[in-house]
Amino acid sequence: MKKELILTERNASYNELSRFFTDAAAWFQTPVEWLRNYYSSVLEREVSSKQASYITQAQLALILTIFPIVSSLLLQGVFLIWFVFSLYKCKKG
Repeated sequence: MKKELILTERNASYNELSRFFTDAAAWFQTPVEWLRNYYSSVLEREVSSKQASYITQAQLALILTIFPIVSSLLLQGVFLIWFVFSLYKCKKG
């Protein structure tokens, strides 16, 4: 009796899922890269992705602090602390 080994493609679905996550990560990284390039051109120096993230956080925190979208003073205080922390991280990083 001849023994044969049948190979199935069990990993095909895993490879497709892995490729999907890789493509999704690249798709989400594109706007981040555009923003990093924009900040680099405005500041006239190279900005890392981490620095671009801190700058974006500072801008978002400032908008949420200045324009009260919610009427809670506690949330306004949280947004103000976030803004100050983001500015500190921008200056440090």
